[in-house]
Amino acid sequence: MICRYDDAVSLFKFFFEKHNIVPNVVSYNNLINAHCDEGKVDSGLEIYRRIIETALFSPSSVTYRHLTKGLIAAGRIEDAVALLREMLAKGHGADSLVYNNVIKGFLELGNLEKANEFFDELKERCLVYDGVINATFMDWWFKQGKDKEAMGSYKSWQDKNFKVVPATCNTILEVLVRYGKKEAACALFEHMLDNHTPPTQQAVSSDTFNIMVNECFKEAGFEEAIHTFKKAGTKSGSKPFQMDVAGYNNIIARFCENGMMEHAEEFFAALLAKCLTPDVVTFRTLIDAYLKREEIDDVLRTLNKMADAGLRVVASFGTRVFGELIKNGKEVESAEILTKMGNKDPKPDSSIYDVVVRGLCSAGELDASKDMLDQMIKYGVGIPLALKEFLIEVFGNAGRASEIKSVLDESKWINISRPAYARQPRSQHETAQMASGQPLGPSPMMGRSVSSEPQIARPQSFGVHPMSRQTELGSPQMTGQLSLGSHNKQQPSEFLNMDQQHPLRPYQGSGYPIEALNVILL
Repeated sequence: MICRYDDAVSLFKFFFEKHNIVPNVVSYNNLINAHCDEGKVDSGLEIYRRIIETALFSPSSVTYRHLTKGLIAAGRIEDAVALLREMLAKGHGADSLVYNNVIKGFLELGNLEKANEFFDELKERCLVYDGVINATFMDWWFKQGKDKEAMGSYKSWQDKNFKVVPATCNTILEVLVRYGKKEAACALFEHMLDNHTPPTQQAVSSDTFNIMVNECFKEAGFEEAIHTFKKAGTKSGSKPFQMDVAGYNNIIARFCENGMMEHAEEFFAALLAKCLTPDVVTFRTLIDAYLKREEIDDVLRTLNKMADAGLRVVASFGTRVFGELIKNGKEVESAEILTKMGNKDPKPDSSIYDVVVRGLCSAGELDASKDMLDQMIKYGVGIPLALKEFLIEVFGNAGRASEIKSVLDESKWINISRPAYARQPRSQHETAQMASGQPLGPSPMMGRSVSSEPQIARPQSFGVHPMSRQTELGSPQMTGQLSLGSHNKQQPSEFLNMDQQHPLRPYQGSGYPIEALNVILL
């Protein structure tokens, strides 16, 4: 995972400052989180003050979650408490995850009394609170070697019998598993399965299964892992969980890690049989495992399937895989797969073409290498200077210098005469702007429209993420937020204390992809 904080800030400036698109609270929150994750909490606070002073909407509870977490990470817990008080003074609800940040901060300082004080305050303000707080206390007690107190906190949460989303139970399940409370974890897992009665209640998610499956693999219980993966509730009215791609990805990855490729392929086939679509993670997991085992034919077969699916191969992964294929004498096959990828959008990176073209030249396949060069020109893929010099030298040594220079000269003419991809206008207003030569962006006559905070679909996860992801950044209450530098699992809230925000909808007439700000993890 690469956390590109500078790019997040640059994208915000590009869209919302340079092109005057109106940001909504989601965009502001992503910017704040980028600053906080980078340790620049004061910059995040500046953005928060800007929202208050200039925006026609209020900060959301997620804004306060990011800022309190950042302040506590910077050792400024008193400032975090002051911000919590400010949140309440501005009429926001007592958000459980903001309280959890403060409680965890005091626990890490060894101040149990103060942590309990804030927990009691939250319970006075909310009829229902997020069970993630109990997970925080449980984790702290377990670290102190006080299992009795930890399980006491767990029992107090169980006794309340809150109806909660899977993410909350998953957080507690992770703590139980981490500290070896297998019996309690299995009982909670069974309870969640029994309560899974969609569409009335979604009680489990693929993360729930991933936690338990991974625990089986840790104990080398491979058959038990398969049984757990397929497990369903036994209570009347409960229904089996319809496993998603993220769950299949996880168990495939575990089998790959253990060198059990036959089982990995079986679950890959099962995924296809369920009419699910494998994603980039699925194929990368299998390809990496085959590379590790030096099973080149299987690498070629799987990469070919990935190309058929039209999935993007990023530069770092593509150069590595094609490099290995060429190293093992698969130059022609690599060119065929890359041609297939080039026929779809987005086009492969020039560095991938570079690897394949050089491999073909080294194998004496000059005609094939020239064909790949023609593709680069046709698709508007930039030809690196080093590759040009390499080709001139290789073709010159073969007595074909004029031939390659002619092709390269043609590429200069094409690249100057037209852009590789001409973006089409997405609205009548934008068409008029383009015709008049005005810069693309919102019309000065356009007003601001009001909307609720958009909800972003939860990304498919790969593997099980540590508990800190949910207790610090994620939330079963959080909607419409993807935290930068982390993998959050967000689901709709059922808690009574959740704020209802109504921020402005950004102008949608421009062709600039606002969603690019919401996901910056590559």
